[in-house]
Amino acid sequence: MAINQILSQLHENFAAHYQQAHLSLPCMYYDPQWPSPCEVGDPIDDERIQWQASAQPNENNLQQLAMALECTFPVALDEYYSTFFAGNIIGQVEGHQVELLQAWNQEDYERLQQNITGHVLMKRKLKQQDTVFIGLTQQDDLLISVKLDSGEVCLEYVGKPPHHVLALDLADFLQQVSF
Repeated sequence: MAINQILSQLHENFAAHYQQAHLSLPCMYYDPQWPSPCEVGDPIDDERIQWQASAQPNENNLQQLAMALECTFPVALDEYYSTFFAGNIIGQVEGHQVELLQAWNQEDYERLQQNITGHVLMKRKLKQQDTVFIGLTQQDDLLISVKLDSGEVCLEYVGKPPHHVLALDLADFLQQVSF
């Protein structure tokens, strides 16, 4: 199954779980200066807005960034960040609460690319293999990242090499996420 299909199903499962617990679609803090195509309805209490994953423009991809960094991004990683505008997905993997990062809008997608660039350059300065983060854990300095050379999804502390493989590829990892 392709990443975009797996990610679509993950968004549907997350929304269903959230709706069961909160009787609404997933919510994000509302900022009228930071609109997103995934926003649904009017703000709730002027503080939160419901959201539902919405397709990104077809021209969004990370290939120019990969060329600029002189590396190759796994196709699955490109699809992960370039398929939907959405709020972050909160779930569980191997006993860790995880927050899978998503781009909220086009500006956020561009900022994400800047953060990926900074991360890859930091890894190179530290003489570590290239990785790209896809999520966070409850520990402030523990990231979920994808190794660019193998596509493995791993845990890594900021500034340190990956230390624990969660899945052999992004598709397997996303299918492990539970709610």
